[in-house]
Amino acid sequence: MFDSLRSRLILTLLSLLTVLAIASGLATLTTMKQDSQQQAEQALQVAANVLLQALENRATQLSNSVRLLASDYGFRRAIATAEQETILSVLDNHGSRVDAALAVLFAPDGQLLASTNPALNSSDFSPFFDPAQSRNAAAFSDIQRLGDESFQLVLVPVRAPQVIAWIGMGFQLDQQLAEQIKGITGLDISFTSAQGRNHSSRNSTLASHLQPAVLAALPELNAGQQSPFSSPDEQYLSLALPLDQHHALWALLHYPTERWQSSYQQIRQQLLTIFGVSLALAFILALVIARSITQPLNRLTQFATAITKGESKVRLPQATGEVGVLSQTLSQMQQAVQQREEQLVHQARHDHLTGLKNRTYAEQELQQLLSQYHCSLILLNIKNFRHINDSLGFTSGDSLLQQVAERLKLVKPAASLLARLGGDEFLMAYPRPFQDSDALILKMQLQQDYHLDGSALSLSFVLGIYCIEADSQPVSDALRRLDIALSRAKQLQEQYSFYQQGQDEHHQRRLTILRDLPTALQSNQLFVVYQPKVDLKQYRCHAAEALIRWAHPELGFIPPDEFIQLAEHAGLINQVTDWMLSAVIRQLALWRSQGIELKVAVNLSAHDLSNPSLPEHIAAILQQHQLPTKALALEVTEGAVMKDPKQVIHILHQLRQMGIELAIDDFGTGQSSLAYLKQLPVHEVKIDRAFVKDIENNYQDELIVSATAQLAHGLGLKVTAEGLENKAGLSILRQHQCDTVQGYFFSKPLTAEQFSSWLGSFSLQPKQWFAPEDL
Repeated sequence: MFDSLRSRLILTLLSLLTVLAIASGLATLTTMKQDSQQQAEQALQVAANVLLQALENRATQLSNSVRLLASDYGFRRAIATAEQETILSVLDNHGSRVDAALAVLFAPDGQLLASTNPALNSSDFSPFFDPAQSRNAAAFSDIQRLGDESFQLVLVPVRAPQVIAWIGMGFQLDQQLAEQIKGITGLDISFTSAQGRNHSSRNSTLASHLQPAVLAALPELNAGQQSPFSSPDEQYLSLALPLDQHHALWALLHYPTERWQSSYQQIRQQLLTIFGVSLALAFILALVIARSITQPLNRLTQFATAITKGESKVRLPQATGEVGVLSQTLSQMQQAVQQREEQLVHQARHDHLTGLKNRTYAEQELQQLLSQYHCSLILLNIKNFRHINDSLGFTSGDSLLQQVAERLKLVKPAASLLARLGGDEFLMAYPRPFQDSDALILKMQLQQDYHLDGSALSLSFVLGIYCIEADSQPVSDALRRLDIALSRAKQLQEQYSFYQQGQDEHHQRRLTILRDLPTALQSNQLFVVYQPKVDLKQYRCHAAEALIRWAHPELGFIPPDEFIQLAEHAGLINQVTDWMLSAVIRQLALWRSQGIELKVAVNLSAHDLSNPSLPEHIAAILQQHQLPTKALALEVTEGAVMKDPKQVIHILHQLRQMGIELAIDDFGTGQSSLAYLKQLPVHEVKIDRAFVKDIENNYQDELIVSATAQLAHGLGLKVTAEGLENKAGLSILRQHQCDTVQGYFFSKPLTAEQFSSWLGSFSLQPKQWFAPEDL
């Protein structure tokens, strides 16, 4: 609600005015209230002074009258002769003349001799008249409660010449006195008596229903200065005055708060009216100001919103001042946005290097093309383009890509869709079937010389072709099959290939293998088999080669060459090797506990040998199972060594120093084997089965085996022949001094339980496998 600029402007102005009005109003009303309360307190103080002065005047009047009577000779004689009737008559007559409510006569010892109020006795006057204190006193004056009434008393001694008696007169503190005081001060008054903290009203000018509330609000009274207090209903502000020495009698003056609250309320109402009118005017003014500011901004907002929606035919609102500058800025922004949008659209749909359509835009157009036409898709790749980048630099590579893109635009017939999918891959689409002749013509047009820094350069191209009948198959499926065709074309001499039905299934099989391999490592789908390695000199089997196998629950048996190669390409080979090492070492430990001591060889890949922590990892597994290093052998291929000879040789040296026996597997099938053989810290050379399986029928194979064995023995290495399948081949291998043989002749790869059984039977009669002339 308050997110808009208009609302915030109005709210700000109104809030500012409200704060100022409330602050000034509170200050004014607070000051007025304080002044009115001070005036009320002053009025109470004046009334208190008037009350005290009136009581003092009455005391003086009584004192003069009593002194006059005390000096009368006849009255003194009547006292001396104890004429009781005369005394009572004189007291009554003299008191009536001064309107005294009480006249009394005391003996010097304090005994009451006569009183105009027969209900009183000496004990009633004991708090007021003490004979011991009165011996040297000239007179007494005080306000005293006698019985149920309160009196202002004056006592004067009667001397002849000694004190023969005390005469006193008193005025009653009654309703009449209260009315007189109210008439003088204009304030209500109450006379109260106190017993502890309880007060009772004696005489009051207040209405009877107001008296209990005022008495209930009385604070703890003492002889000190009293402060005004308010009644619970705040109708009166009262002041308490003590009237006697014992603080048993009090006078309460009452100032009605209505006198000043009415003016206070009137002024407060006026202030509220002024505030309300000011607030209304301020709201109207704020509304006008906010509208004058926000209306042009709203029009500019609508203009900006139209720009964001891509509406180009929007009228720019006219404005002046700062808003006008903002309007012009938005207009310039509209033009810049349109230009930028066109650039972004082009960049989103086209390759920034070649200007051809990019993969995203090509997929959008392909979806429509595939559903309407019987078309052909061609995925084109520059052969060995990576080597061009490595040798000539990326700048030269980008220049060649741009030239290829221009050449593709000029080929005949022209493609209905031309795009660069990424790297050196280009996509072409024709709304007709594509033949072998079309592929040859396209290659011929593309292989003409390209120019780079004034030099002519010839490029070779690989084509994957997919002919599709009009259907609604997903673009992703079409591109995947096209990529499958391109991968197959790289393996053919013609360098182009048409997608054939069933190739997709092979691709899906590869994806399934890669997807399920991590799970297979954890769910015991993989297992290890062991092929015996027989010592031809001792006729014993003390070693074996461990081979991995996979029984997939859906695909069945998967050849090791298939999933090992995929694992290497997908970066999963380290997981496979870790699993294989753990499984083999665990089985070796079990055999050792059963009294079977073997050396088992495990194959390592090129990725394994690039791991610097491989020796430490193998040592940790051996230590875990308390197995000596001599129980484990490792085999590496010549191809693995050639990936990174320096790193591999360093790793092999570490493994040899640990006491692990090393062997070169598939010797004779790699490249530069003789150049690196002398540098490799290996113990054994394994002749590949390609030279062994048919050795009895192929003289060339026999020469290769003989030369390899002589070379290995000359370097101090043992020789193992793989792939032996018959007894005739065994004789030839013994003739050429091969140390160890493995192959189906002795046994196929066996599970651990089968291998244990075979080993037991072979150990009993090992020589039955050999010809008599070989023994």
